[in-house]
Amino acid sequence: MTQSKHVGGVVVPLVTPFDHNGDLAAENARGLIGHLLDLGVHGFYVGGSTGEGFFQSADERCEYMQFVSEVVDGRGLLIAQVGAFSVREVHQLAKFAADVGYDIVSSTPPTYFTYTDAELVEYYRHLAEVSQIPVLLYNVPGMAGRSLSIATQVEMLKLPNVIGSKHTDMNFFSAERLLREVPDAAIFNGPDEMLTGGLAMGMVGGIGSTYNLMPRRYLGIYEAVRSGDMDGARRSQATVNDVTQELLNLSPGVVPGIKFGLKLLGYDLGEARRPFLPITQDTSRFEALLRNSEGMR
Repeated sequence: MTQSKHVGGVVVPLVTPFDHNGDLAAENARGLIGHLLDLGVHGFYVGGSTGEGFFQSADERCEYMQFVSEVVDGRGLLIAQVGAFSVREVHQLAKFAADVGYDIVSSTPPTYFTYTDAELVEYYRHLAEVSQIPVLLYNVPGMAGRSLSIATQVEMLKLPNVIGSKHTDMNFFSAERLLREVPDAAIFNGPDEMLTGGLAMGMVGGIGSTYNLMPRRYLGIYEAVRSGDMDGARRSQATVNDVTQELLNLSPGVVPGIKFGLKLLGYDLGEARRPFLPITQDTSRFEALLRNSEGMR
């Protein structure tokens, strides 16, 4: 990892663009990436849940990783989410990420089967040994289907070449314990709705889906907390939470909603891949809140 790059800040989990046939259309993301960089976001998290990484082939994931790296061209922190059902594929993706200039690889825990804590620790130990760049854990109990104990997370964070964790968990008690037990770990806040709280606790930054839609607001929260303006941070948090609450009310869910919102803002990256379905309900309240949050008429 380039020493000049700060591990922290507002890191956008980038969406993946598809054309009307559902095929990867990487070039369609160029404008969005440039816009986000111009606003001052600190980096991108590629291939995660928001990026529909698990819906793509390894070749598609590599193609998009390389495209994003070329467009960013060293102007921000690059984190590649390489989790997959096949551990061999995970390691292949991690190697490719290092080869095309990523700074960090991240991975969801292995899913589907119920693995023991020892197996999960070994999974990350092996990835950290294989990876040529640092590893960021990804604690996401809502998607992984299980919660990791504090002791297990501490053990993982102390593994060689593990740099920190993306803490997508509403359990801030465990986050506080991790920050105390492994004070040098780079813990990123995952729940968009709680960025102010996470930063106030000492997290290095945040990685959240709605950063795609409201980057100015999240950058404002980050800077407000850093400068000690907690009232300002809370006000901005309330604004983004109004939008997020309405987004969560949309069916079929967050990923289609993020792409719908981006289209409203002028960035058409296609629809989410099946089995997600297009949004068909009334979106007028969501649209009004989103436009207001971004200062648009």
